[in-house]
Amino acid sequence: MKISGTSVNNVINIYEKNKREIIKNKEITKNDYIEISSLGKSLSSYGEDVNKISSAEKIEKIRMEISRGTYSIDANLIAKSMINVMKARSV
Repeated sequence: MKISGTSVNNVINIYEKNKREIIKNKEITKNDYIEISSLGKSLSSYGEDVNKISSAEKIEKIRMEISRGTYSIDANLIAKSMINVMKARSV
């Protein structure tokens, strides 16, 4: 079997052409992105403020119950919450 230099050059040229096409296709690929509008940002901060207010109200309610001596907690609920937190951390 005879291998001439021109046939090897043809194979190399084909590989080079494919390589250039692959590089060109990578350059064409665009990245996706999202942009949050100013309205969305303001609505997001509003939700955070509502959570802060409700937390402050809850804290004040607990303080009042403690000072009156009427504060009681359900030990089962606390235990379940603790177990759920531990399970979430181990995952």
